[in-house]
Amino acid sequence: MSKTNLSSLDLNLLVILDRIYTERSLTQAGKRLFMTQSAVSHALAKLRDHFGDRLFIRRGNRMDPTPLCTTLHKRISSSLADIMQSLDDRGYFNPATSQRTFCMGLSDYLCRLLLPSILTIISKEAPDISIRIIQTTDEQRAEQLKEGKLDLFLGCQRDYGSGIMREKLFEDSEVCIVRKDHPVKGEYMTEAELASCNFVALSLSESGLGFLEDFLYRKGVQRQIKVVVQQETVIPALVENSDLVGSLAERLALMHADSGNIRIVRLPLENTGFNIFQHWHSLNNDEPAHKWLRSIIKKAAETLPQPK
Repeated sequence: MSKTNLSSLDLNLLVILDRIYTERSLTQAGKRLFMTQSAVSHALAKLRDHFGDRLFIRRGNRMDPTPLCTTLHKRISSSLADIMQSLDDRGYFNPATSQRTFCMGLSDYLCRLLLPSILTIISKEAPDISIRIIQTTDEQRAEQLKEGKLDLFLGCQRDYGSGIMREKLFEDSEVCIVRKDHPVKGEYMTEAELASCNFVALSLSESGLGFLEDFLYRKGVQRQIKVVVQQETVIPALVENSDLVGSLAERLALMHADSGNIRIVRLPLENTGFNIFQHWHSLNNDEPAHKWLRSIIKKAAETLPQPK
């Protein structure tokens, strides 16, 4: 491949290549770019002709990048992001006037718990900034940070590999909830009850192994899981009219225990605490807009009341 003369390449095509790469779909790329699929296909044809490479190979409904495409994207994606951010912010970031959109990875639990406070602060400091919430699996999060699909995500501490930075926001713990007249009567479940009850459990992992399962496995404790969900906020509704036992974060459980047919039951374990962190890619560590966003999230977390 000969050296590229920038005057011979429409740089808008690189924006389209970037979007196809992140979406892995011509249709979804078109929706994000407000283009028809045929227009995206036409742009891809021009890119293929320019680089002398197929760039993407269709496998079913998915567009997989070629090795050349992966190399190109790795080199241009951060530059495109910088350009778009500079254009959005007119060369500098001022929260009072910025019209940027930030993409954040939050579970439904964290949307319920923390997002209202985040939006309250943003509405005062940056009225024209928009937030887009994306829910992902644990395995997708680091990759989406690297690809620029997420500005940051909130969740438990895991090994996300090099380049992913984090800051602790607050502590929570895992508890169980049952309906008020459930056969489990005590404040704490016994180990026999833990082994015999049917549970509705949360998993945000593609492997199906959630936080509590991992914790119990290391403790040598097993439980019977009847239902697995990816939305923690639906667990109370599944529990309040059944014999199921739900496991969820204490801060969320307290919201439901204050009203309705729900009461909290503690697990027969010494410690089920966990920490929530915000995570971001090191490439954005010193970027002014990202630093501001992280400070807003930290401020919102500091306003959370402590569990009783």
